[in-house]
Amino acid sequence: MNSEKSRTFAKKLEDLVPYFIMGLFILIVQIGSLWLSATEYIASQPPLENPESVGYSIYYIVMLVLFTALIIYLIKKNKTFIIRGIIYFAIAVTLYYVFAAIIDKAVGMNDIFEIVSIVAAIAFAVLLYKYPEWYIIDFAGLMISIGACAVIGVSLSYVPIIVLMIGLLIYDFISVYKTKHMLTLANGMMDLKLPILFVIPKKWNYSYVEEDFSDDDDENDENGNHEKSSEEKNSENHELKANEILAAAEMVEEVKADGNAAAAEIQKKKKKSDALFMGLGDAVIPTLLVVSANHFIEHDGLISMPSLFTAIGTFVGFAALMYVVSKGKPQAGLPFLNTGAILGFAAGVIISGATVSFSLGF
Repeated sequence: MNSEKSRTFAKKLEDLVPYFIMGLFILIVQIGSLWLSATEYIASQPPLENPESVGYSIYYIVMLVLFTALIIYLIKKNKTFIIRGIIYFAIAVTLYYVFAAIIDKAVGMNDIFEIVSIVAAIAFAVLLYKYPEWYIIDFAGLMISIGACAVIGVSLSYVPIIVLMIGLLIYDFISVYKTKHMLTLANGMMDLKLPILFVIPKKWNYSYVEEDFSDDDDENDENGNHEKSSEEKNSENHELKANEILAAAEMVEEVKADGNAAAAEIQKKKKKSDALFMGLGDAVIPTLLVVSANHFIEHDGLISMPSLFTAIGTFVGFAALMYVVSKGKPQAGLPFLNTGAILGFAAGVIISGATVSFSLGF
């Protein structure tokens, strides 16, 4: 009897490992972004003309809606090569920023190393296109997330980012529970094997390259409508996100949106998949506030109090999300993650007595 209980307990722990890895990925992105944003190469990048303006938040939300409509149009017209082009260009640009910052930190930047950074970014993007295995995708996902958070976090202040997070929170709720248009988006994206999500295998011999996501084993009802499977009902990765500052950063965040939708649809399609999937945006969006709060709020030491509490709040929200998902209830991620991060930021501001400022300018 005790032996059976021990096996059951061990099995439960084993099932929880992928979720702990998801949390670990978020932690890596947060630490990596804080480090990268503090490097001279990234920190010296010129911010927006008025980084405190909440007008940027409205602009990016509008751009998100327009981009979503464009992608759905391209999918329906079977113009997937355009989608691939946008995504891989955005990936290469973001990787360039990461490689350049690392090289600059290590040996200093010059024309030769500038070229090395460009070549390395392009080469890695080509590798992702030719051989998108899970460990390569996960490494790239970490680098892309860290790069995007660092670049955007030092370009846009914390108040506009909070407004943007609230807007995306509302958008996420509507698009997951009301319009559900992300499933349309994901249906056209999941066969492309794009490196826009984290892949967490349940078995070490799992191959993302060999897995076929084109088979649809779900049953349809008598009217030909899709009937949701139990796996679909348990999917927690229904996120469409966008957080952009520069042209390249805009595309990076839009890429993440597709990755989250694709991850949700993959969970629905493959009932017996040997891997779990998490969209990059789950790690990126709360981390934007972590980086911005650390960059724009004066502090002593490595990290500001509002930034630290934002990170803690993110994990509180993540734990709540995983708890609800484990009960078999489908949930959008941003209401949990963003709420936790924003409340954590508020707590950090109150405790530290930091002064916040913002502008309504556009």
